Order: sequence, then structure tokens, then C-alpha cells
Amino acid sequence: MKIWQIAATAAFMVLGNGHSALAELKNITIGTNPSGSTFYLIGSGFAKVFQEELGIRSTAQPFTGASVYLPSISVGDITLGLASTVESGVAYEGKGDFPQPMTGLRSIARVWNIPYAFITKAESGIITADDLRGKRVMGDMPASQAATMINQAMVKSGGLELDDVNFMTSGGLMDGINAVVEGRADAAPASTAMPVLTELQASVPGGLRIIGNGSEASDEFFAKEISGVTIGTALPSEKHPFIIGETEIVSYDTMLITNEAISEDDVYAITKSLYDNWGSLQNDIGTLRGIAQNELALVNPSVPYHPGAIKFYKEVGLWTDAHEENQPEN
Repeated sequence: MKIWQIAATAAFMVLGNGHSALAELKNITIGTNPSGSTFYLIGSGFAKVFQEELGIRSTAQPFTGASVYLPSISVGDITLGLASTVESGVAYEGKGDFPQPMTGLRSIARVWNIPYAFITKAESGIITADDLRGKRVMGDMPASQAATMINQAMVKSGGLELDDVNFMTSGGLMDGINAVVEGRADAAPASTAMPVLTELQASVPGGLRIIGNGSEASDEFFAKEISGVTIGTALPSEKHPFIIGETEIVSYDTMLITNEAISEDDVYAITKSLYDNWGSLQNDIGTLRGIAQNELALVNPSVPYHPGAIKFYKEVGLWTDAHEENQPEN
């Protein structure tokens, strides 16, 4: 359980300008969500670092969502991509709308942790998922099957089935949040770190509040419903008045993903450049500040680590017995 306060190697030739010569890569393309999204901001920052540090042309390529570019990563058409532990896990296992397992996907690093919960009006009387029976929940998100699956699991944590609520279609997080604010829905999912929640607080009589997990919630419960989700506690603060008392919610991580065909040397160099420049990346991209440099190697990703990443993490002391136990044989 986690607590937030919302909150080359010798195998590489070193060039005269200080850049590492990659073994095979001629360019790096990073798949992200649409331009303007947090994923695109992160991907653009990574591309800048890779180009400057590795001396190779690197670009962030926006798509409608990870479900579009994960297949391209799997077959090697795209070098890297940002994806949640949920979405990448579903793709790796071939569940949901993915027709077959993408077992060629590999993890490189954890880059962002997203605390996630339903939001409601504070005066709605909805405190936990148990209180959602008969309520209008903006949870069906066609653009993200991973988000839909998380939303379904949160409803079920209240001991409910989807038929016990009005599970409405949403165009995205902001669409759902606006529906709650405007009275068109009773609950909608949100990242509790979204600044817009604080901005909207004053516009809602009585304010907003996040909804806690239901009485059935446990790490084991969510593991059965969907991989890549963990339980944590959101703590109240002046910056987040919509968190009323310590509230148990869920979270999931965003990973930098590649495919198994990329060479060990190349992924080692990518991982090293990310690690070495993590401080400057955090200065430029506030979203990354929630993950410390020594937390880049998530213990239990939903997609196995690439050998090149493992090699680097072992060298800097981030790879532990727990990592080894969770890493399947490739």
C-alpha cells in the first residue's frame, strides 16, 4: 500500500562530443497520446534528452491512444511508447479489444504514478463506491478500454454489479468531470492530481469530493479484476480540498515501453540517459516529480523488463530480489 500527498557501458563507443554510439538504432520514435496531453509532454521531453545525449534523431509521435501505438511497438514499427501498467498489461496478455497477446512488449522504466478515483459533488451523499447503487456513473470510455476496466473495477469494489448503476458513456476525463459539475452525472473518474479539480471546486455549491474504494476493495480484489492497479491513500491538503479526510483510492503507473527486438545495448543506453537526466527532466516536467530517480524500476510491472534495462538497474543497485521474482523468464 502506498501513501501520496497529492502529490556506455564499455560496449558503447564514446564519441568526441560525448554522445554514446547506439548499436543499431538510427532514430527513436516515442508513441504518445494526442498533442497537448501529459503523455505528449513527457514524450517530447524524453525525445529531447535522447537526441541530445545519444546523438540520434528522436521524436514524440502523437496518436489517439496507447491502444493504437502499442501494436506498432510490438512489431517494431515504433521504438518506444508511454502506456499505463493497465493498458500495457491488457495488450501483453491479449485481453479486451487486443486480438492476441503482444508478448514482444518490454518495460524500460516507470515514469509517472496516477492516483485515480471517482469524483462527485460533496453534498451528493456518496462517500465510497458502496454508495453508487442507482447513480449515474460516467465510466464507459471508448477511447480507453483500460480506463473503462478500472472504472468497472472501482464500481464492483462497492459490492455492486454494473447493472446496479447507470454506467454512462464518457468522452474522457474532462467530459465526465464536467458532467458531474453540471449535474448530468453523479460520479465520474479523475486523476486526483488534476489541477482542474481545484479550479472547479469553488464553482460547485458545497464543492467536490473524491469517492473512496468500496468495502470489497483489496489488492487481491483489484488484481483479479485488472492487472496494474494498486491501492493507496489520498491525504487531504489545502491544495486538494476535494479530498475530505484520508481516502482509500487506486493508482496505476505509466511505463516507458519498447519491444524485445531492440538490442540490449540500445535499451541500456536509453535507460541510462533517462536515469542520468531524471533531475533535469523533473525540473522541466512537473508531472515527473512524483517518481524519484531510485523509483524508476517498478517492482511489479505488467510487462516484463527488457534485458538492457535490467542490466543498467543492476549496475546502479536498483534491481532487487523482488524485481527478480516478478520478472518472468523471457
